[in-house]
Amino acid sequence: MKKKILFIISSFSKGGGAESLLTTIVNNLNPGKYDIGIMEIEHADIKKEPVNDNIKIYPYYVRADDPERNLKMRDVYHEWDKVIAGYIPQDYDLYVSFNYLKPSFLLPPGKKNIAWIHSDVFNLAQENKAEEYELQKKAFEKADQIVSISDITTESLEMLFPECKDKMKVIYNGLDIQNVREKSKEITSVKLEHPAVLSIGRLDERKNPLRLLEIFVQVHKENPQVHLYYLGYGNLTEQVMNKVKKLQLSEYVHLLGYFDNPFPIMAQCDVIGMFSTSEGFPMALLEGVALDKPFVTSVIGGSRILANDQRCGKTVETDEEATKAILDFIHKDYRVIKRECRASIGRFELSKYICQIEKLFDGILT
Repeated sequence: MKKKILFIISSFSKGGGAESLLTTIVNNLNPGKYDIGIMEIEHADIKKEPVNDNIKIYPYYVRADDPERNLKMRDVYHEWDKVIAGYIPQDYDLYVSFNYLKPSFLLPPGKKNIAWIHSDVFNLAQENKAEEYELQKKAFEKADQIVSISDITTESLEMLFPECKDKMKVIYNGLDIQNVREKSKEITSVKLEHPAVLSIGRLDERKNPLRLLEIFVQVHKENPQVHLYYLGYGNLTEQVMNKVKKLQLSEYVHLLGYFDNPFPIMAQCDVIGMFSTSEGFPMALLEGVALDKPFVTSVIGGSRILANDQRCGKTVETDEEATKAILDFIHKDYRVIKRECRASIGRFELSKYICQIEKLFDGILT
């Protein structure tokens, strides 16, 4: 008899990395073993994820543009039972919250639950996050297992929630490598000028696009032919545009916006730059390495693992280190980069990833 599994995610319609990863998971779990459902808390209408017909999508809790969004979200934080009773179906065998805070709050008590954490949680140590810390601690009590996706995510969980250490399991993100490579062959009107540094992700505070711009200024001084491309948009878009104009770099810095299929653009770049303040294990880095693209990042989850002893990526702390690493990759022999990228990405192949997940589910469900 098939087991029923429900995934609860903050949003399944914003086109982010967690959404993409969840789509990959549900589309590749064995349909002969599992009935799958997805419930999103906040709906945004940015991207409709391409899930298989056998995946049931439940009504969302609130729209991102709902005038009463903040009021309704308050209930997610403080009236768990009411929201669970109204929006979470109760006939599933296993419930999986697909990140910390909001999705984990809605794990139904008394059920078999997994809290799957896609970011580090160091921010919960801040004084102004004391209430959220206590709420998260309470939510973790409901979980049979806590899944971490990277080295830094694990470090943060063990530091802030040591009482949960025995519940923790590490499963690094996986990728449908062949699918990414096939999609990268699609035609795009966007043509990058070289050398090209590419930023992938929302232009918001966590992604820290302004730091990348500051680093690019130094790269451009060393090599005036280099171009920087931002793939994505967010609440810092206008700020980035204004800073580019002020620096008189409009000819070399380009804001491309959001694309449902970014891979034909990614396939053209020379190096990916990501200087987020916090990440779990960015899918964009995995996708980039699958397309033989090296990366330079701040110290974020998964970057050191994927870099494979710094051979196809560099994890740096200072802007000076970042500048040097970007320039080094721009000048490095592409054949060497390709070889190192292929050696690294093979460890995250989809079939291995799905096998780990099914083993996890079956262990809890037995």
